[in-house]
Amino acid sequence: MAASQADPIEAAAPKVSSLAPKGAAPDAAKLAALLQFEAEIRRQETVEELQYLVANETRQVLPYGQMFVLRQARIGQGFEVQCASSLATVDRNAPLIHALEKAIERLAQDHGLEQPNAFDAASLRADEAFDQYPYSQLHWQPLLGKDGEVFGGLLFARDEPLREGEKYRAARIAETAAHSWLALSGGKPVRRLPVIDSKKKKWIAAAIAVILLFPVRLTALAPAEIVAERPYIVAAPFSGRIASIEVTPNAPVKAGQVLLRFDDVRLDNELELAEERLAVARSRLERSTSSAFSDEDETSDIAIMRAEVEVAQAEYDYAKELAGQSAITAQRDGMALFSDRRDWEGRAVNVGDPIMQVVNPDEVMIRIDLPAAEQMSLEKGAKIKMWLDSQPLWAIDGLLETASYQARQTPDGTLAFALTARLDGDNPRIGSRGTAQVYGRWVPFVYSLLRWPIAALRQFVGL
Repeated sequence: MAASQADPIEAAAPKVSSLAPKGAAPDAAKLAALLQFEAEIRRQETVEELQYLVANETRQVLPYGQMFVLRQARIGQGFEVQCASSLATVDRNAPLIHALEKAIERLAQDHGLEQPNAFDAASLRADEAFDQYPYSQLHWQPLLGKDGEVFGGLLFARDEPLREGEKYRAARIAETAAHSWLALSGGKPVRRLPVIDSKKKKWIAAAIAVILLFPVRLTALAPAEIVAERPYIVAAPFSGRIASIEVTPNAPVKAGQVLLRFDDVRLDNELELAEERLAVARSRLERSTSSAFSDEDETSDIAIMRAEVEVAQAEYDYAKELAGQSAITAQRDGMALFSDRRDWEGRAVNVGDPIMQVVNPDEVMIRIDLPAAEQMSLEKGAKIKMWLDSQPLWAIDGLLETASYQARQTPDGTLAFALTARLDGDNPRIGSRGTAQVYGRWVPFVYSLLRWPIAALRQFVGL
């Protein structure tokens, strides 16, 4: 009987055959090689290392031309090649890989994959990928899970069919590899995605349609700042140099309190010159009036001299008024807002240049610079939420008050629409900055998702 069948174990690598005692029978050496290889399989730490070892090192106990390790696909009923001997990686687009996966699919349809099965590659010659393949005999050895279901398999390719002893070894290696695979994958060698039938697809499509049509509000994020609602702007009444700032930044002030002083040397000189010109004009007028009774020519000049007196009087009044404005006072109670004294003292300013603001700290609002790219339809009373940089964990509520119709350029160079909103709650500190979320009209959710791609597409195609 032993002569009619091949030995249970026919070949072993020299490096593992040394486990058998010197002079031991060949069967004992081959059995030691198989046991040693099984031990190596169980020592692998990952599924990838296990696949690589089985695909490349099984030659120690079973000769073959090439071996492929397959695993059940995550989607569908097919099998995918995970590892191939003599290849570092598997090219999923290679024609041979596709042909082998189709061959296993046909084998599953014709005979099933639960049992080992040998077939001739000549039966697959219809696939052009096998025309140049050097091995004609293929042998399928399944990998079974605890429930007896096939989750993978070993595909041997060689020039001749496996003999009985080699089939025994292939089955033993497959059993050990399946056991290690299950242990390394936590009992789930293939994490398959759930199969969706037609009924579930209809429910999913209906749910997606409901979600896409669900009404949401358009929103946009924009930089925002807390500003005074009705500030009194203190501006330069004339061109000159600021001599001193009499208050500190953010200090409370009273109506009539001096805020700043201009250098009055030039103003005093101009007032003195205007006064002298007025005195000269009056003297000339008095002289002409007293000599008018004796000289008719002097009488004709009286009207001109009176006009000169009026002009000199107006220049004097203007110079006196400017001299009185060298010290600027607060027009109402509030808080003085400006950057720093050192930024203004000794600085020359022109007429109308803003210097500081006098504001009421209890009357504040939100100023929002909505980028022009985020433009949307807004109505008075729209909801506003602002997150201060100093308080990023909670928002301040507000209601839209005004929105400009024309975009303006912001200091950072972007075009933005100016929005203002009144606060609905406590008033934060003036000058606080943050990010505001502006809420627009209600639209379907799909519109809020696609409005930017649609706008970009229209700009690209010009429609």
